[in-house]
Amino acid sequence: MKLSGGGAHQSKTMMFRELEALIGTGASTPEEFRSAAIDENAIGKATSNTRRLTFRHLASLYGLVDQPPLTKALMRTWKGDIQGRRLRALLVALARDPLLRETAPVVMTGSVGQSLQRPLFEEAFVAAFPERFSEKMLRSLAQNCASSWTQSGHLKGAVKKLRQRVTPTPTTVALAALIATASGFGGPAILSSGWMMVLDLSPEQALDALRRAEAIGLARVRSAGDVTEISVRQPMATALGVPELEYV
Repeated sequence: MKLSGGGAHQSKTMMFRELEALIGTGASTPEEFRSAAIDENAIGKATSNTRRLTFRHLASLYGLVDQPPLTKALMRTWKGDIQGRRLRALLVALARDPLLRETAPVVMTGSVGQSLQRPLFEEAFVAAFPERFSEKMLRSLAQNCASSWTQSGHLKGAVKKLRQRVTPTPTTVALAALIATASGFGGPAILSSGWMMVLDLSPEQALDALRRAEAIGLARVRSAGDVTEISVRQPMATALGVPELEYV
């Protein structure tokens, strides 16, 4: 997980449409992704320069070139769970872009139907990074992040952004548990972590979703009295064929 520095949201959004088109080509290696984006123009950009720039941001945000275990997990779950693609892409973007993560509390504390406009996102950046960004950059960052939260389904509306609930799939919840585990959470703390809050899940709902993930081989949940053990590293490593996931 990237803990510092900038990210794609300084100039782009989570670019879900482009990501979906790129993975949809069947590309899997860095070279295949680069060729599909730039040579074949799978991302639908008008000029070679724009294609190169867009691919650079996609590669940075989703790890398409270095392909860490989290990226491999995203790609291995892509075909099998179409419904959860947007939220899983968001989870990876949040894990890899600290700037997008700074806006999560704005969205998570918003009640369903509440209007969440650009100034709220700008205020989050000012509080986290005093005097770091110009007014122009703050506006761009806020707009890009709000767009990403719209693409993920947390917000709706082209101009007036309204909060709405998302409904994650069991596969998506397993990925959130994996990121939570990699972030240092364990046991019941996984269920109340910010990664489950991003999916609009209470601890009880998260536990139920992980039990359903267990049924498809992506998690292991054991409860005895007040003790709850949750494991996703080994089950996901085995089920997805990504051995490195055991060590994230």
